[in-house]
Amino acid sequence: MIHRLPISENLRQHVKSIISLMLKILQIDNEENVLVCLRIIIELHKNFRPSFNPEVQKFLILVKKIYTELPNHMNKIFEPAQQLRIKDLNELNMEQLLAETYAIRSIHVENPNDTGTIQYNLLPKGMLSLRVLQELPIIVVLMYQIYKNAVHQEVSEFIPLIMETINLQPTIVQRNSQYFNKEIFIDFMGAQIKTLSFLAYIVRLFQDTIMTHSALVTSGILKLMDLCPKEAAHLRKELLIAARHIFATDLRQSILLRNFAIIYELINSVPLFILEFIPHIHRLFDEDLLIGKGVTLDSIRPLAYSTLADLAHHVRQSLSLDVLEKAIKLFSKNVHDETLATGIQTMSCKLLLNLVDCVRQHSEVEPIKARSLLTTLLKVFVYKFQTIANITLPTITQKLKGQNTGTNASNATTGSSGSNALDSKEAIIVSC
Repeated sequence: MIHRLPISENLRQHVKSIISLMLKILQIDNEENVLVCLRIIIELHKNFRPSFNPEVQKFLILVKKIYTELPNHMNKIFEPAQQLRIKDLNELNMEQLLAETYAIRSIHVENPNDTGTIQYNLLPKGMLSLRVLQELPIIVVLMYQIYKNAVHQEVSEFIPLIMETINLQPTIVQRNSQYFNKEIFIDFMGAQIKTLSFLAYIVRLFQDTIMTHSALVTSGILKLMDLCPKEAAHLRKELLIAARHIFATDLRQSILLRNFAIIYELINSVPLFILEFIPHIHRLFDEDLLIGKGVTLDSIRPLAYSTLADLAHHVRQSLSLDVLEKAIKLFSKNVHDETLATGIQTMSCKLLLNLVDCVRQHSEVEPIKARSLLTTLLKVFVYKFQTIANITLPTITQKLKGQNTGTNASNATTGSSGSNALDSKEAIIVSC
């Protein structure tokens, strides 16, 4: 009912008391009610921007507690859940069951008046719910936007917790179990990716703190790409967007602090997180890792290829010849892929041209392989021009001819009707 109250000035005087009540409910109520509480908190802060009060700090401390305790729940979250079939609800130790419930769980109770069973749905506590965990980063961002100076320190304390959260994953044994709950895993990964998106938002604001954990950012993104379910295309898209924002940051690090003597010139022009990806970038040229195998993968291919192209462009001078070969194979294929938009094909061409000099620099060490790659690049562009000349240009020419024919016919019709009108006028004048 509170959530459906109209947003008006009459509500302003009650905002503080409503927010205090919502923060109390967060700690004790179930998943559904807590999600409603979070929506109320968001709407009230967006519309009224209340002045800072200690309740905000209490909320951030509560969120920090949830993230801190999350690793301790990993085994229970992905433990194969057995179906609960009981004769009576009184047989259950509800407190113990709620302490191990992270998503909606079904309970089947025998029906004394029938041969079937009655099904009840057990809702998890809001503090343990994975769906609630997905919504928390958005509210923390909102709090930071409104109370930037007051909560700067509290938000900075989230960074180590974020790094740990995005690197969490179920064990191999749990993932291979026939009872592995895919829905819970998707909810959990959704919470991780929302957390990564939060990191992408604050990365420019807490550069020094995040620099110290840059290796964890790299490993976290790669783990999420590797484990993202093929049917969860929306999660992979959100993951790619967050990764792209992180790659685009202007973080720099002194050569002395990072001991990258070999790439002194590179480190002054490339973001730190991109440097951390150099040892792992070869993995990103595996399309199964980058875009997955889902039936909707075509919808995220443009985003994935443009993100990878940006990354490869920034680190091209430090790539080995083997990695350059992977890049050339992937983007050469994209140049000739008519299912991709013209912009993506053009981007692929530009990247390939930028890789020419990088391949040439390796020619002294591996002349045969470098020559082969340069020949491949030349063939790619020759075949592309051939395709344009034999297929694209004739099609365009034919369309233009059709348009010109239509225009000429229209002009001829207009001229004929004009002539008839003139003849009629002349006849009238003569008759007069």
